[in-house]
Amino acid sequence: MPNLLSNGLLSINNYMRIFFITSKLNFENAGGSIEEYDLMMKTWQELGNEVTAVTTYSNANRIPNPLPYALKEEKIQNKNRWSIQKGVLDIMRKYEKDADVFHVDGQFLYGAGLYRRLGGRVPVQAYFNRELSCWEPMTSTMFPGCPNRKRYISKIKRSINSFIERHIGMPIANGIDNRIYVGPHMKAEYEKFGMTSQGMIVLDPVDLRGMMKEHGISEQSYLNRNKQKGPITIFYSSRMAPGKGFDVLLAGFARVKNKDNFKIVLGGGGPEEKCVHDAIKYFNLEKYVELTGWMDKTELLRRHAVADIYIQTEWIPYGTSISLMYAMAFGLPCVVNDAGGLKWLAGPAALTFKYRDPDDLARAIEQLGAIPELRAELSRGCYHRLADDELNYHLQLERVQQAMLDMVRNRKDKPDR
Repeated sequence: MPNLLSNGLLSINNYMRIFFITSKLNFENAGGSIEEYDLMMKTWQELGNEVTAVTTYSNANRIPNPLPYALKEEKIQNKNRWSIQKGVLDIMRKYEKDADVFHVDGQFLYGAGLYRRLGGRVPVQAYFNRELSCWEPMTSTMFPGCPNRKRYISKIKRSINSFIERHIGMPIANGIDNRIYVGPHMKAEYEKFGMTSQGMIVLDPVDLRGMMKEHGISEQSYLNRNKQKGPITIFYSSRMAPGKGFDVLLAGFARVKNKDNFKIVLGGGGPEEKCVHDAIKYFNLEKYVELTGWMDKTELLRRHAVADIYIQTEWIPYGTSISLMYAMAFGLPCVVNDAGGLKWLAGPAALTFKYRDPDDLARAIEQLGAIPELRAELSRGCYHRLADDELNYHLQLERVQQAMLDMVRNRKDKPDR
C-alpha cells in the first residue's frame, strides 16, 4: 500500500483516497446508474486509488456480492430536500480527515458546495446525470383517457423552489471544484440555470465492449440475422413512468399503415403501467404488442439479441440513456427523437423523428421496417459510434482521475469565489 497523502502532497505514484458519496447501492432492482457508479469506483480502484463508497440511504442497499471497495453506510433520516443537503454536509465533515477527494451525486450539489464554501479542505467533484427536482417535470401527454392533471399547488411550490435554488442554491453549488456532465445538453441546461461554465463531459460509464464479449456479440451479429421481410420486432424496455415515451410510441405505432409487418415488445412496469394497457386497448393494438413486465438482466439482454429495431421515443431532452447504449452494443438500428441528448448519443446509429410527433414517428417506423439496407447501415453506425473516445469508459475515467489529481495537487482551503 502506498503512503497516504501528507500535508497535501501526493505520493510518488499518484495514490488518492476517493470517497464516493451516493444515495444507495441497489444491485438487484435499481436503475442503470448503479451499474455506472459501480464501474467508476472499480476503475478508479484498479488505477491504484483507495475508493470508499458512502451511501446516504443505506436501508435501501441491496448488495448480493462482496464489493472490491470499502463501504460506509450512513442514514440520512429526514428526506426534506434541505435536510438532505445538510446531511451530506455532515457526512463530508465526518470523513474529511480520511479523504483526499470527494465525488458526489449531482443531487447533493448544495451540500457539497456548502462544504467547500464553509472552508472544507477536501476538493469536491459532482456528477450530473439527472435533472434538478425543481425543473419542469416530464409528462406523458398522449395517453388517451389518462390525462395529466394540472396540480397548481405543486406548480407553485416548484416555482418557489426554482427561484430559491437558482438565486441562493446555485451560488453555493458553484463552490464545487469540478463538475462532470453526461452530455453537452445536460451541461448547457445546468449552466442556463446558473452553474458556471467549468466542467467536463463524460458519457455514462458502461463497459459495452465487455458486455459484447461476454455475450458473444460481434459487429456482424445483427448483419448476419438482418431480416429481408417481416414481421419486424420493435423493442423498448424502461420504467413505465412520465416522460419515458410509452405514450408517444403507442400513439405513433397506431398511425403505422402496415402494422401486420411489425411486432412490439415492451418491457418494464411502473406508475403508468395501467395507462400503457389502456392505450393498447384504445388503439386496438392487442395483437401487435407483447408486454413482458419487469425483466432481469439476463432476459433483458436476450430480448436485445432477437430484436430488429430499438425505439426510444422520449426522455428528458438534455439527458442520455444507458438503455439506448445497450441497444447500440447489440447493433440494433435505433429510432430516437431529434430533441437533443438521445440524438447526440446515438449519432449514426439512429433514424430520428420530430420530437413528440406521432405521425413522423410512424413514418420512421415504416421506413426502417421496409428497408433492410437502412437497418444494416444503422447497425454499422452503432459500432462507428461505439468506437468514439466518448464511449470508451476507461479512457474517460482516466481523464476524470487526472482532474482529481490536479485538484488535490492545487488544493486550496476554500474555492474561488
